Amino acid sequence: MRPRLFFLLLALALFALGGVLSWPRAPSEEVRPVRLGPLPEMGVVVAARDIEYCGYHTPCGPGSRTDTIFYLRLEGGEVKGVAIPRDLFSPLVSGKINAAYGRGGPELLKRAVEEATGLVAERHLVLTLKSVARVVDAVGGVEVYLEKPMRYTDRAAKLFIDFPAGPLHLSGEEAVKYMRFRHDALGDYARLDRIKEVVGQVMKRAQDPRTWPALTQALREAWGELDTDLTLEELLIHLPAVRGLRLTLATLPTREGPGTFLYVDEEAKGRFLSAFFGGAPSSSPPRVAVRLRGEPELLAWARLFLAQEGIGAEEEAAHVVKSAVYAQDPEAGAYFADLFHLPFLAPHRPLEGVVVELGRDLLQ
Repeated sequence: MRPRLFFLLLALALFALGGVLSWPRAPSEEVRPVRLGPLPEMGVVVAARDIEYCGYHTPCGPGSRTDTIFYLRLEGGEVKGVAIPRDLFSPLVSGKINAAYGRGGPELLKRAVEEATGLVAERHLVLTLKSVARVVDAVGGVEVYLEKPMRYTDRAAKLFIDFPAGPLHLSGEEAVKYMRFRHDALGDYARLDRIKEVVGQVMKRAQDPRTWPALTQALREAWGELDTDLTLEELLIHLPAVRGLRLTLATLPTREGPGTFLYVDEEAKGRFLSAFFGGAPSSSPPRVAVRLRGEPELLAWARLFLAQEGIGAEEEAAHVVKSAVYAQDPEAGAYFADLFHLPFLAPHRPLEGVVVELGRDLLQ
């Protein structure tokens, strides 16, 4: 029998989010979920706007660039997301894809994402950095682990990042800084991996009913800042079906090109998206190297569990702040994510085989 210790991530998280969004905007508005059933298949572009500056140290509010862009596909019991690098060249925009929203609003952004992915984007949800920070604070912040210090200063934008190496607890404002940082060897690719890490952790923390009052208030305050064509009614009609959803996040395959642009790697994209959105995980173990990484007591349990499945694995005792499955092979990653009931995060950084990270969050 597969371990039910790992049933957590989206079951209560998205249920809580749906409950939060059901809060009426006015006393006269009363919206209730009316039927059971799976979520409809839907492609949603989710993006976060940067900050516009009128002058030195003078923020004017949300900017026109969307420096964080995801394509999310709702498929019945799963949510699969593809992160799109901000420096991707878009022929439709005649420039970087992060300029699409400023030049043509959400419709041009959706068309540019469709052009890049070949997938249909029916809806959009554009957030601000302030609203992201509010939500992170509402769930009590996030835990991260830095192998080396993270430092960057932009005095004109009043952006000061100075995080030491080691385990850290980040507030909403600090988490936004952590996600905005892109001054390392992998640049925007590493930034997208950090964003995927924070998104997965926030959704997990939102499962705790103790976070719901603060999350409710944060989203009520942030709702007016959102640019979206999603309605409360269409979300709430499927509210009972969000229990048990699985989360999978990856990055669109790209290649470097002239200037500061990235370009879609068309050959790799076809193979990757076909496997990523290709259906249910395989019923038999994939032939890949598996490494268990995490707390010693969890490693011992996972070793025995995998042995029952006929799977051998290397082990590494390590401090893990959040549990997940990492792989660049979508099929292998999906198999082990389903096996352990953990989110699957496909990083851009080089990674051999499959890594299953097991942290103390699973014992809380």
